[in-house]
Amino acid sequence: MAKKTIKKNFQRFESKYIIRKETLLDLLQEFEGYLVEDEHAYSTINNLYYDTPTYQIIRETLENPYFDEKLRLRTYEEYPTEGSQVFLEIKKKMRGIVYKRRIVSNLLTAEAYLDGDRSQLEDSQIREEIDWLAQHFGEIGPMMLICYNRYSMKGLEDAAVRITFDHDLTYRPYDLSLLDGRHGDPLLPADHVIMEVKLPGACPAWLSDILERYQLTPASFSKYGVAYQKAADYIPSK
Repeated sequence: MAKKTIKKNFQRFESKYIIRKETLLDLLQEFEGYLVEDEHAYSTINNLYYDTPTYQIIRETLENPYFDEKLRLRTYEEYPTEGSQVFLEIKKKMRGIVYKRRIVSNLLTAEAYLDGDRSQLEDSQIREEIDWLAQHFGEIGPMMLICYNRYSMKGLEDAAVRITFDHDLTYRPYDLSLLDGRHGDPLLPADHVIMEVKLPGACPAWLSDILERYQLTPASFSKYGVAYQKAADYIPSK
C-alpha cells in the first residue's frame, strides 16, 4: 500500500454520525455528483492509545464534553512491522474543532521514545508538546488498541471537504502492541458504521440538505472513550 501523504498539522471541524449500513448505501447515492473517492479511499487503520495506568487521560476527556485530548500511535499498514511508518499524534478537540499534530517515524523508534528514550526523536515543537503531555500525566504507556477499515471521499469542488466511513471496528485493552495483529472485540453492532464529516469551515448547503433529509444528527462518540467504557472488566480501580 502507498504511504500516506505526510501532513503534520490539522485544524478542522469534525462531526460523527452512527448510521446503519442500509442508510450508508442510500447516502452514497446521494453523494454522487458532490464527492469522489480520495487518493486513499480504502485504508486500514490501527490506533494504539497511550494513557496512564488508571486511564486518566480518557477519563478526564469523558468528564469534559467540551474538550478531548488523546495521545496515540497510528499506522495505515494492516500488518505492521518494526520498520513500518507510524504517526505519533496528539489529537485535541475543543468545541467541535479538531487540532491534530503528529510526528512521522517508524514503529520501533516511536515505541522506544514513548517508553522513555527521549533521544529517539529529533527536537521539534510537536515533540515538546508530547514531552509536556507525558510529564504532566506522569507514567504513561499503551492502554488500548483500536482497529478498523475506512472508506474515504473528498469534495469535487473543495477537496478539503471529506467524509469517511469506518467499519469493522475492534478494540482490546490487552496485547498492546501494533505487532500483535488485529484481533479484539467489536466496538459497534455489525450493522453500524461511523460516518465522519470533516470540514474546513461552514457546512456546504448540499450536505446540510442531505443530513436534514435523512434526519441525521451528530453523535458524541469517541472510539477510545467507548472502548474504555466497554472494557470495564479489564480496567483497574481508580
